Amino acid sequence: MMYRSQGIRTKINIIVLLLTLGATVAAVAPFLHILFPKESQVEVFGFRNARTFCYSLGMPITIFVSALIMSFIVNFIKDTPIYKTIQNVCIVFLSVATYYILWTFSAFSDFDPLFYYIMIILVSISFGILINRFLRFTSSSTNKLLKVQSNIPNLDKRIRTVNDIASIMPDDNEDIVTYKAMVDVTGDNLKETITEIKKDLN
Repeated sequence: MMYRSQGIRTKINIIVLLLTLGATVAAVAPFLHILFPKESQVEVFGFRNARTFCYSLGMPITIFVSALIMSFIVNFIKDTPIYKTIQNVCIVFLSVATYYILWTFSAFSDFDPLFYYIMIILVSISFGILINRFLRFTSSSTNKLLKVQSNIPNLDKRIRTVNDIASIMPDDNEDIVTYKAMVDVTGDNLKETITEIKKDLN
């Protein structure tokens, strides 16, 4: 139980780190082009220079990463009426962003441009759906852990009730004393287990 909780907590920490890095990338991407000089004549992926290339790529990256973050977060509102709508919006954003990212890196010289556009659209939509499904899978364990954490206060109250019942049982009957000891030990064991779970969650 303890090793499993530690594994889940490690996964949560990794997810939080990735979300933070993703948000940083999304915020910075549209401004990266200012790092490159306007006067440069070195072409990059068909663009005049690195500045125009980064300018074209910045906003699609922001949309893409933001859609990734939204796709993860939306899985925590599955029980709400807007869940499906937001999920579909995430897929659309992922598809559009992927399309423009692929378009930025593509050189339309070998085949008919129409072929490229059709392929890019299909790949973008497919990739958007796959990313959304993957994030739903990775967030399911996190959602379960949060539900466990929210139920701990209720378990604490019930354990205290068990111990309180044991404390008021009479001591003048052998059968009752034995039952009282069993209840008391059960309450203490449950309390120790909950304490370990709390440590793993914090």
